[in-house]
Amino acid sequence: GTSTFMEALAANGTTNIQTSVTGVTASKRRFIDDRRDQPFDKRLRFSVRQTESAYRYRDIVVRKQDGFTHILLSTKSSENNSLNPEVMKEVQSALNTAAADDSKLVLFSAVGSIFCCGLDFIYFIRRLTDDRKKESTKMAEAIRNFVNTFIQFKKPIIVAVNGPAIGLGASILPLCDVVWANEKAWFQTPYTTFGQSPDGCSSLTFPRIMGLASANEMLFSGRKLTAQEACAKGLVSQVFWPGTFTQEVMVRIKELVTCNAVVLEESKALVRSIMKVDLEQANEKECEVLKKIWGSAQGMDSMLKYLQKKIDEF
Repeated sequence: GTSTFMEALAANGTTNIQTSVTGVTASKRRFIDDRRDQPFDKRLRFSVRQTESAYRYRDIVVRKQDGFTHILLSTKSSENNSLNPEVMKEVQSALNTAAADDSKLVLFSAVGSIFCCGLDFIYFIRRLTDDRKKESTKMAEAIRNFVNTFIQFKKPIIVAVNGPAIGLGASILPLCDVVWANEKAWFQTPYTTFGQSPDGCSSLTFPRIMGLASANEMLFSGRKLTAQEACAKGLVSQVFWPGTFTQEVMVRIKELVTCNAVVLEESKALVRSIMKVDLEQANEKECEVLKKIWGSAQGMDSMLKYLQKKIDEF
């Protein structure tokens, strides 16, 4: 039970967490293996392998295309395309490069059958046992900088969600400009389940997009939305069939890059300028709350109970 787990942690500290984390990691690998039947996955993996060696990134792949930059999550330092500070820094670096080059827009997607499972819980729990307040501050700062990069990016960001988008992987979507989803994708922000408050400006964007009641249902109770439900609520722009997902995305991207670069950037500025300050303030407040929760004994206890629950499920 959980109490036994807590006692073991008190007695042996990180060793028990390490053992528990190994079990969760193995389960996550099974989760990925069970979902490798998507045509999008196979084609994309082949094309990514051809270009990986040309870029000095470990957790993302960057493909410079005619008129746009394609950034793909392909994490090696985390499971399920989860976000730790290293992954977030690489995404920020790629976005900063695209902001300064001749790219008209950015296409953001992922390798595999999972889009993004949010924060790298395993990475975080390992470090919290050493210095809770210091690591909480570092993680909150990493999230703040990561989210601000999306808020401040001047060119359009188009997202192709090929699979599950969870936590921060879902909350950053309203910070982008167009979101296309695979029919098999789903969306969830189960923050309270693992002892966390909202991130990615979702405390502001979700109520504005889908209304207060639906937003609270996602943020408080972790309701899972199908791709069609997410589209109906305004989180997703369009939904495409899995077998033609890649083609549908690329056809539309090629249409967008025929537009004038200045027109695209100025159009985004008109749409986003009113919200920018509000988003930055929401991001700041959310990160302060996260730092407070993660730095507390209660927050640590909630995350450990969540980890125990995940172990019990497998």
